[in-house]
Amino acid sequence: MQLISKTDNRPYMNVIFGNFYSPAFDNEEFVDKTMGLIRDLGFNSVMFDTKAWEDFKERFETGALSQYVKMQEYMGGSAHRHGLAYNFLLLYLNGDNLYPHIRFSPPIFGEETVYLDGRPGRWYKYWSKKAQISMKEHVDRIMKQYGQGCERCLTGEIDQGKDRQDMNNGAKEVIPVCSMWDPVVAPSFDKEGQKRYLDYLRELYKGDIKSLNHNYETELEKFDDLTPKEYWYSVRFGSDSFYTEEDVKKRSPKFWVWRDNALWKIHELTLYFEKIVQMLKENNPELLLCPDMSQWGYFLNIYGRTQQDIDNEFSDLWDTAMRGIDIYALAPYVDSCHFITVPVTPDGYPDSYVVSCQHSMMRVMNQGKPFIGGIYWGRYIYNDLYALLSPSEIIGSMTACGIDGYTCYGMNGLDDGGVMNRMDTHFLDSLRMANEWFSQVICLRKGEKKKEIAILFPSEMAHLEPYEVGNNKIRRLDLLGWYKLCCDLGYQVDVISNHEIEKGTLAEYKVLIVPSNDCYFAVDHAAMEKEIRSWVCKGGVLLHGPRDLLAENCFGIQGEECEKKPYHYGKTIIAQGEAFCRYQDGKEIASYVDHGGCCVAKYEKLELAQKMNTKYKSGMGAVYSFGIQIGASYAAKNIPHVPYEQGNKEMYPIIQSGTTLVKDILYHYMTPVSGICERGIETGVFENGMVVVNHRSIPYVLPEKYKIEKYQYSFHAVQNGNGILAGHEAVWVSNDTTGDDYGENKIK
Repeated sequence: MQLISKTDNRPYMNVIFGNFYSPAFDNEEFVDKTMGLIRDLGFNSVMFDTKAWEDFKERFETGALSQYVKMQEYMGGSAHRHGLAYNFLLLYLNGDNLYPHIRFSPPIFGEETVYLDGRPGRWYKYWSKKAQISMKEHVDRIMKQYGQGCERCLTGEIDQGKDRQDMNNGAKEVIPVCSMWDPVVAPSFDKEGQKRYLDYLRELYKGDIKSLNHNYETELEKFDDLTPKEYWYSVRFGSDSFYTEEDVKKRSPKFWVWRDNALWKIHELTLYFEKIVQMLKENNPELLLCPDMSQWGYFLNIYGRTQQDIDNEFSDLWDTAMRGIDIYALAPYVDSCHFITVPVTPDGYPDSYVVSCQHSMMRVMNQGKPFIGGIYWGRYIYNDLYALLSPSEIIGSMTACGIDGYTCYGMNGLDDGGVMNRMDTHFLDSLRMANEWFSQVICLRKGEKKKEIAILFPSEMAHLEPYEVGNNKIRRLDLLGWYKLCCDLGYQVDVISNHEIEKGTLAEYKVLIVPSNDCYFAVDHAAMEKEIRSWVCKGGVLLHGPRDLLAENCFGIQGEECEKKPYHYGKTIIAQGEAFCRYQDGKEIASYVDHGGCCVAKYEKLELAQKMNTKYKSGMGAVYSFGIQIGASYAAKNIPHVPYEQGNKEMYPIIQSGTTLVKDILYHYMTPVSGICERGIETGVFENGMVVVNHRSIPYVLPEKYKIEKYQYSFHAVQNGNGILAGHEAVWVSNDTTGDDYGENKIK
């Protein structure tokens, strides 16, 4: 589904430009210069940070112009003078006034939460009728005052052969707005807030107080007897105390109270979005609501506390497990599900695959909707990312993921490294050419990205397990590693959730990979497990790691924990990660050294049918059980020793070991539709061509000469009839416009 700006008939390309800091706050010359830069870089719209402060209330009611409002109105005029449209980040209900030098009072429209001692809380009640009405009023007033100058886009299946200004083929005109930014749900300990939480607990436990008493180790007679001292984690256990891995294993009260708190946040935010979207469109049905659900990524966001010289009390705010945001669950209630990505791993290393992986999540969230990508440009607060990566490869990767347009963050947000206007000329040149290339490729691309492999998003671990719990960074990297490995093997990869599986989407994939999720037990997934069993019975192939409860629940496959050992597959491979187990049955694919048992087992045919307690059918698929964390090993940066007793004193990570274990398994069932299998080469295959992204520092020679080769840089060399793709860049290639050369997956 395309999203074409009516400003210049190009894809929607938007940059957030805040004016809450000087010089944008009070320097008109700077604003004009920056608008010129934005236009020169190829963007067609600017998003203003229109906070719901009393400044705008005064403007609407009295006409008074604070410096903040005055400058934003000037910015609107400047945008138009530079051939740009504008739209709004309608920021409300997510925190106190972060900029007291502008206004000393917090936003006045919301209804604050209440601390245990009765003081007003920092955050706001999302369930408050007063708050929701005030949000609607803010949006209505902004659109009435400034809506005429807003960015307008055409969305739908737009016929490229027609004048986009005269569409009659079902294209719809919309106004994209960012209707929320980085929401934070917090409890309220007033009478209303406590009742609301107890009602939630009563529903969660289906009225069974005995079940809650068992989890909490309490002896309460009814739910109304609960107080915050029993039910809220920070009150009961302390604000600086996290549960541990041992609490997870033992299912202690610490874990269960934390779980219930986290699920409540997800519950409240889902209810909020379900209701507010309808309210915001009552007077403005043309709005395309695309809230930014997270400022610094999702699940793979950086663990900030370890990246700074001094402790940052707000670093944990960006941790997915602290937020209570299940973006997959929220997707049905917004017009485009969106968050900002940053090309950095949780441990602070620049990695473009993080952007690709997270945009794969967004692609799944936006099936049948405009897909607006999100990226951070600038010097990230913890690392100078773009000294090692390029805007060209990042935009190439987002394009390979299927975005229809994108919003970027980083212009004049001086509190968080948003210094796009100060980036060097090499960065700006790369961004400029990449934006131009993207706008051309979108016009060429037809259809959706092909589907081959699905990776199950570890929802429970993402939403419940903070970074502070054990070595959670490694467990989170298991998802990223599997994603990278499959991309390097040439496959098209979707990161899906339980929500999609329950709707029957597994039928679109041949392979499902289940990465680490040590909190899987915390939520009942009977419906999803039923779908997975049925899918495997019909020919699906599932891969999972050690101690996987999904595999145990679905297939009765249960590994036995064992000590860390290298394993054999052709040659000795280093076993990395933190979880190891062996399997007593199944066909042995790889074994631990020194007769340590089966490391990788295959279950199929009669054996699998027996495990599933069902009749064997000829079309039944297979389950591969891994005793090591392949994904975490593939993404890891550490280089462990091979034990001396193995006669090998070398140190090397699994990615350099030369193993073909996963490749041999996957290629047995499906040849990659891309036809490319190279480490560091990412592909996005569509109906009539594909995007090829070179994440390496060395050039890549395309395997054949295509009829169309559209590079980001126009001066690429040609050698022996083949195009040369430089490092950290992307290219669009196709042989024709029908898509025949990229047909369906070849199933062996």
